[in-house]
Amino acid sequence: MFNKKVLALAFALAGVAGSALAASPVGAAAQFSASQFSAAASSGHLPSDAAASDLYIPLAGLYSYDDRGSPSNVTFTVDALAGAVVDAISWSLTLQTFGASYLSEARIAILNSAGEGVLFTPGFGSNNSGTGSFADSVLLSDYDLSFQVLDDGKLYIELYESYDDAASPADAVFLSGGLTLAGVGVAPVPEPSTYGLMALGLLGLGLATRRRA
Repeated sequence: MFNKKVLALAFALAGVAGSALAASPVGAAAQFSASQFSAAASSGHLPSDAAASDLYIPLAGLYSYDDRGSPSNVTFTVDALAGAVVDAISWSLTLQTFGASYLSEARIAILNSAGEGVLFTPGFGSNNSGTGSFADSVLLSDYDLSFQVLDDGKLYIELYESYDDAASPADAVFLSGGLTLAGVGVAPVPEPSTYGLMALGLLGLGLATRRRA
């Protein structure tokens, strides 16, 4: 359980609502491909207290460049459970900034396909450059910021800067860690070999039933 008063100081959230961003929720270019995300996700691990239905978004090795919506920014899409409500976010990550950029300037947008969601500042209050580690959790409903995954089952992620310090070329990098969204994960699709084993199991069950008859 977290302390709301402490959380208010340690965590900055802003709600985003409306359809103005529906055509391109997180900018024009996706520099982080689906295959790269799959590779990163397979190497990332859910926290020990995470449920099987939680969605883990690994951020290690990704950079934060410019203002929100810039084509230079890292953007990508993750599959989530259609109709699920995004209500709880936990995070454990380490950030490093370049030049004069502050840790508090690196931000993350988490949006559905209608452009509704939250803008997340993991290093809120750390108005200094360098390296910092941040970990905590939040219930969005406590701040009236819950939002829904729409029927397409997509969430759009953008890493951006609240102030572009024109560092060369990025302002910050996520050295490790990521975010966990509670209860919105999609169960993995069985591999073809798994389907084969399931079919054999059903066949065996059918033969056993026939023999009993």
